[in-house]
Amino acid sequence: MNVLKPHLQSTVFTLLERNKSQRQIQRLTGIDRKTIRRYQAIFESEKSASANSPTVTTGSETAVTQTPPPPRPPATDDSSKTTTFNFARSASEPHRDWIEQQVRLRRNAQAIYQDLVDQFGFSASYESVKRFVRALRYIDPEQFDRLEFAPGE
Repeated sequence: MNVLKPHLQSTVFTLLERNKSQRQIQRLTGIDRKTIRRYQAIFESEKSASANSPTVTTGSETAVTQTPPPPRPPATDDSSKTTTFNFARSASEPHRDWIEQQVRLRRNAQAIYQDLVDQFGFSASYESVKRFVRALRYIDPEQFDRLEFAPGE
């Protein structure tokens, strides 16, 4: 399954917000209607999820502002357990900054590879990009905050 580039996704979402039909969006963007239908389902599910989410009314006296706890210090490095990836040997290394930016945008390796080929004339294999992206994600895992409460809190 191909993934639309972020600017095309936002274009489709904007046109859906303006109540354009799938055919009109297809004529304007050149994107297949089946793809538009898939993104329309995503758009509607996000819209219904945001409508159903509980919110505090503005100006409410009972609204309590909570500040998140300070960030936890990084875990101790136990280099004996981790295997390091040799970035210097990767064919993707010259495009590292751009790939890191795409990983932060949560794009998958296939979409990153397609853009590398389109924009930079990348000639290495998809597997090399996949290994590179996997190593980048392993280096920068999402932060996990442990919540601790006293009994009855």
